[in-house]
Amino acid sequence: MRDNGAGELPLEYDYEKYVGHQSNQGLRKFNEAEARFHYQAHGRAEGRVCSAIDGRRAFLALVPPDRPLLEIGPFCTPAFRAPTHRVSYLDAFSTDELRELARGMAWADPALVPEIDFVWKGQSYSELIGSKFELVFSSHNVEHQPCLVTHLEEVASVLRSGGRFMVAIPDKRYCFDHFLPETTIADVLDAFLSGRRDHAPRSLVQGRMMHTHNDAHRHWRGDHGDDPSKRAADDGLAASVRQLVSEFHARTGYLDAHAWQFTPASFRTLMQVLARAGLVSLTVERVYETLSGSNEFYAVLVKH
Repeated sequence: MRDNGAGELPLEYDYEKYVGHQSNQGLRKFNEAEARFHYQAHGRAEGRVCSAIDGRRAFLALVPPDRPLLEIGPFCTPAFRAPTHRVSYLDAFSTDELRELARGMAWADPALVPEIDFVWKGQSYSELIGSKFELVFSSHNVEHQPCLVTHLEEVASVLRSGGRFMVAIPDKRYCFDHFLPETTIADVLDAFLSGRRDHAPRSLVQGRMMHTHNDAHRHWRGDHGDDPSKRAADDGLAASVRQLVSEFHARTGYLDAHAWQFTPASFRTLMQVLARAGLVSLTVERVYETLSGSNEFYAVLVKH
């Protein structure tokens, strides 16, 4: 991993970046204590830049091109490609299957689907891959995992000691999950203790009936759309319920959904609890806050 010259990743909060960034006009007048207070009182909620990680590009730039890298779930928009990076890909679908899926989506380009090296069909990652990486990356993938604990431990199994799991995660406050509650430790443990391998019906129902719009800029302006929980109990809602129940009973394979809803703070807390309880062998190294206009935050977990 590239670092800031001191053997560490960029700080989550950096005084010089906070008061000096071009988007933070007027903050240069603050000393370090005043700036820290301003960030805690206002800047975080306003999504102000406070770190060298001032967006996705900066986060991805932390990945050195010469280190072995595994990217999970690239679909047709991988963050890294060969030969620029020494990247391998893991997905639940083969290259041909992903290209077929892309053909059915107006925004997707089948030609951009990379060659998938490891097609996961439920086996352990270590069994499937047979080697270890210095770094694993995934973008908007963690929240789709039926069991968070199991997924994190699978990732850890293919990381070398000291290796890092870099993740881009949607912030539920600024995406279509806005009206759903934050994931709690009870939710995570319920999936783990029940050995969940497919999504709970609750997640599927929420994904179909409790979502709002996905425009991050609108969410940052306070426009979250209509609350789905307040939808009128009319014939349209009843028809939606009947259709969902019918589709659930007729399913023949995996149905996708967001199983988890995070904010930067809630993700950090959950990871700290899971690590201290000995359920996962990954610990939080950095969590970079969601920035204004964005719907994602970034985290780096390290295997000890």
